[in-house]
Amino acid sequence: MYVLVRLPICQSSVILIIMETKGPAAFKYKVEGSSNATLVVVLIVALFGSIVCAANFGAWLLLGLLLPVGIVIYLVRKGMRKSLLIASRYLIVGEQIIYYGTVAKAQLDRQRQVLTLISEKGKRLTIEAEKFPTNARKDFKIKANKTAKFDKVCEKVLTKLSGVTPEIIG
Repeated sequence: MYVLVRLPICQSSVILIIMETKGPAAFKYKVEGSSNATLVVVLIVALFGSIVCAANFGAWLLLGLLLPVGIVIYLVRKGMRKSLLIASRYLIVGEQIIYYGTVAKAQLDRQRQVLTLISEKGKRLTIEAEKFPTNARKDFKIKANKTAKFDKVCEKVLTKLSGVTPEIIG
């Protein structure tokens, strides 16, 4: 999408063409090994410390100690949730990153709903439909939501891969 901006400068006008760019697509995805245990421990220690200090030293210290609690809650709710990013040149799943140019083989198993990317060095990155969270309550809706998210992610990733090296998709 292009945006035309007309700037009047002196007696002539200048037209600027600004191209809007989209950021990477972010999806919520449960990644193994990415626990919030340390953040929860910090949260509990900060809450306990703020209660003890408020009882002994006053309410102003309570405000100072509730700041770490707010930071931890923010990190848990915002930063740790979206852990699958699809950018123009790379894919990030949790703490793993794979560049589309280094992918040697891509395997899509529609039956099990698993996409496996294998890099030139043998590193495997697997995306499974079961790891997409959903707020649905009924089993058929949960399955439909996870399948829809998985299909959308697979379409985006395979489109990016086919643009780089079309022969690797198998």
